[in-house]
Amino acid sequence: MVTRPLRLTVPAESAWVLLVRTAATSVCARLDYDVERLEDVRLAVDEVAGILVADAEPGSDLDCTLQADDDGRLVVTLCANTVTPSLPSPDSFAWAVLTALVDDVAVHVEGPSVTVVLHTSRQVAPTHGATLDVTGGPA
Repeated sequence: MVTRPLRLTVPAESAWVLLVRTAATSVCARLDYDVERLEDVRLAVDEVAGILVADAEPGSDLDCTLQADDDGRLVVTLCANTVTPSLPSPDSFAWAVLTALVDDVAVHVEGPSVTVVLHTSRQVAPTHGATLDVTGGPA
């Protein structure tokens, strides 16, 4: 059923977050996610895209890759160059929301680029994980 990732690049502006959110929702529907799980993924993608867009370098893009597997697993990768490249605080409300909505969250910062990877599946995972990784500071 699924053989190639879906890649979407939009201007890093709040008006375009809807398109990224809709693409993620559509992929979840194609993978037969139930309404509750689909809504969890939609909210997580919306939260991450909103965070990245709010701090994006003017005139830059928001990149989104959705990699689905036939077994119902989905990996959503969102990336943008930000003005103040930094990791979200693990103690923040936004971080608590993300880790509650998906199976796993990983964040990587390299130079101005912040990448957030969301792992999810049809089934709600019994535990949620999170990874923070700084592989390079501001350029």
